[in-house]
Amino acid sequence: MKRSELEKNVIRTIHQGKNFQSSVYLVHWNGNGFSEAAVKDFSRAPKFFRIFVVPFLIGREIKVLRWLDGARGIPKYLGRIDRYAFAMQFIEGKPIANFHKGELGQDTFDKIQAAIDAMHERGVAHGDIKRRSNLIMDKQGEIWIIDFAASIIGRNPLTKKLMVMLSEVDNKSVPRLKKFVAPELMTEEDKFKMSNPTTLERWGKKLFKR
Repeated sequence: MKRSELEKNVIRTIHQGKNFQSSVYLVHWNGNGFSEAAVKDFSRAPKFFRIFVVPFLIGREIKVLRWLDGARGIPKYLGRIDRYAFAMQFIEGKPIANFHKGELGQDTFDKIQAAIDAMHERGVAHGDIKRRSNLIMDKQGEIWIIDFAASIIGRNPLTKKLMVMLSEVDNKSVPRLKKFVAPELMTEEDKFKMSNPTTLERWGKKLFKR
């Protein structure tokens, strides 16, 4: 799909981006076995950011989606629109951020951790799963991870080390989520993770103390 075709194929706006955020649209899609797609679009971002930063961000996210192709809980990359937008599999569901206490059971947390583990096994750390809006539960109750703008692929000694440290942050996501919506399900391991800072968190504390 080209930029000139995008507007006429928009079904609805999923998220209206502001400032440096992307907008996300549900669009008609004809290809890759899908009739609909989610398009992430930065075309309305501030000019300097759009020209010099967005192509890097988009290229990075596309690379991660391609790297994770076929992994559990990861939307499929469908194609690039232009320098400022790309399309991926549309996941119809509800963000975990929209659930309240008592609405999520242990099976959901197990699925979230399984999706995180599958991503880590492919050598990718997300880095921003603490934003519960980046976790989607579809109509079948399966969990999907979205928004890989902060992700790292461990492909060399340095990025592998960073990936491991960022994975520690990812692995605190389930205990943190339980604390908010299902504290009664927290295990001793969950409590240990919550009370012990990750390597990156320790570095952050040292940095801000200076």
